[in-house]
Amino acid sequence: MGKLLLLLRTFSLATLSLPDSIAHAFTKSPIHTRARISRGCGVGRVGGPPLPRRRAPTTILKEQTAPSANGGNGSDATNNHGGSSEKLRVVVIGGGWAGYSFCESISANNVAGGEKNVEIVLLDASKQARGGLAGGFRSVNDRPVEAGIHGFWREYRNTFDIMEGIEGVSVDEVLGDFSPSVLYSKNGKVAVAPVLLEDEEFEEGGNAGNFGRMPTMDDLSERSIRRAVAANLPPPLDLPVLAELEIGSSKEGGGSKVNPIDLASGLGLLGAWADFEQESRASWESYDTRPASLLFEKAGISDALFEEFVSPLLHVLPMCPAYDCSAAAALSCFHVFALQSRGAFDVRWCRGSIGERIFEPWQRQLERRGVFVRGGSRVSSIEKNGRGFVVRLDSAGGDGDDATIECDAVLLAVGATAAGRLASSSPALSSLDGTKDFDKLRGVTCVAVRLFLKPNPSVTSNLKGGLHGKTQLPPDVAKAMSDSPVTVCGAGMGGIDELKETGFCIYDLQRMHDEFSVDFYSEDIEERDQVAVLEVDFYRANAFVDLDDDQISDLALRAVSATFRTAKIDSDEIVDAVVLRARNAVSHFAPNSALYSPSVKLGDGMYICGDWIDRTGHASWSTEKSVVTARQAASALSRDFGLKDSQCEVIPAAKDSAQLAALRQSAKLLRRLLPPKTLPPSPWVFAQQILSGDKDP
Repeated sequence: MGKLLLLLRTFSLATLSLPDSIAHAFTKSPIHTRARISRGCGVGRVGGPPLPRRRAPTTILKEQTAPSANGGNGSDATNNHGGSSEKLRVVVIGGGWAGYSFCESISANNVAGGEKNVEIVLLDASKQARGGLAGGFRSVNDRPVEAGIHGFWREYRNTFDIMEGIEGVSVDEVLGDFSPSVLYSKNGKVAVAPVLLEDEEFEEGGNAGNFGRMPTMDDLSERSIRRAVAANLPPPLDLPVLAELEIGSSKEGGGSKVNPIDLASGLGLLGAWADFEQESRASWESYDTRPASLLFEKAGISDALFEEFVSPLLHVLPMCPAYDCSAAAALSCFHVFALQSRGAFDVRWCRGSIGERIFEPWQRQLERRGVFVRGGSRVSSIEKNGRGFVVRLDSAGGDGDDATIECDAVLLAVGATAAGRLASSSPALSSLDGTKDFDKLRGVTCVAVRLFLKPNPSVTSNLKGGLHGKTQLPPDVAKAMSDSPVTVCGAGMGGIDELKETGFCIYDLQRMHDEFSVDFYSEDIEERDQVAVLEVDFYRANAFVDLDDDQISDLALRAVSATFRTAKIDSDEIVDAVVLRARNAVSHFAPNSALYSPSVKLGDGMYICGDWIDRTGHASWSTEKSVVTARQAASALSRDFGLKDSQCEVIPAAKDSAQLAALRQSAKLLRRLLPPKTLPPSPWVFAQQILSGDKDP
């Protein structure tokens, strides 16, 4: 009963697919990372001679000074930056994980040997620049706000690697422990997904299936027996052993209506899972043209399993219903976040704002390396000129005439729809083969709601799964969230019209963020400033994105009440609320979308990175994909321009387990002997088709 059950481990992925570069609108045990290997691209002059460097510009940002490599102000931006005519100038458009990771890789040239031979200008439309909307900001009431909550999964190898290199960032101080999550469908609670791999079971530097000390049965408790059995099973067969499922529940408050036969029907996906190779363009071309609805139909999974597990997961992972999701995206998502290794979906959460905890020290480091970070800079077009390119900024910010920057190379680190808009106004982009389908790319609309509530006089304690075990949410809500501060919810909750196709996540931030914790309040915060904090992040929110803030805040409270079958929190209990909207901004992995995704090099001097780039390449998603493609783009630029000190080595994704590798060989043999016309059916669907007279199933 493994395959589909394993999906339940993916449910806390609710924050997953948001593109880091536009608005990643929505991410004290030791962190398990691999040894740093990004000591350089190893490129030199590999692949032919470097492209010639251009002479210094004559036009640059008006009334701006670029910081020098030691963190001070450099020469006026309108001159030749110290008289060097050999410096390479790169403009990076987009200040999220992708843009910052690219700058981190390339700016290493400015600290190696003291050459300081690269000028990097990073532009972001958000005012604060650092992290874009992903970095968040402080509200008018000085409360931290983010465009959604952001998770860090165990297989984020490149992400952890790059974080380790940020001065002032200790990963284990920035992130909390790995924590469980809870899945709800419209019918009620479905399952609690535990942390699959505990610290003593993990061997640092290991690969898929290679772990340290095996768990032992210290006692005969159910938990000890489950972990010992699961440790001897490959993923995803370990998940059903460890997960706490609400099978056929009739308890008050609802529950899942699946039974063991429904769960067993999930095995029908094993054929497609084995047939679909994560880093094979041929596999993507075959599966990406088909909707996920066909995938699940051919797999023969039961209606109950689809309704309770699959549909909720689709609404919070790729953030769309099965008919509007690529079969390749569904398989890739499930594989990367649950199947590729044991514990792959174990997730940690930042102990506060990622802007303040990660991006602020990161920006200081980049500025010390000579990176000029400018917020409030929306790019209107990119043109070619004698030097290379002219990047034109929108004058809507109030600067009057459009400002321009001349440069040798451009890196786009924006989302798909933003890239499409920029390409439509930029002949330098629209003329490239890699951008010809940008107008076909679509986005998902997301809405993040952070509610600061009057604290309940009764503090609920001894809660599980979070960084902190206390909350001042209403006691009935606190009890409903007792297993975890993270709840993942499918569409159609409570029969609410606005939520018909909208999935969402509910977070109790008093148990996740230090700044909001009950104990922190009791020590350092005056009583009048204490608040309970509830975050609700909605995905595919087109039906209500245009409502006003009060209406959306009330909808969030109704959604919480409908999920937990608790009394609705009165709107009068809201002390402060912030609603952030990301219209069509999040990567939409619809059928054919991966085939519109370009590689990291668009043309001479033009590069691109982000979570929607090179979908058929490195098996990664979300933040990890953004970091990976940023390093790949940095490597491509370094080869082209002869930069020898860039740090852009990509850590490979986990290898297939021995069991999966064997399944893949069997799938290849079957495909050669009996190639399917569409997607491979499960054995029982295949038999049904044959018995019904379908001679070409």
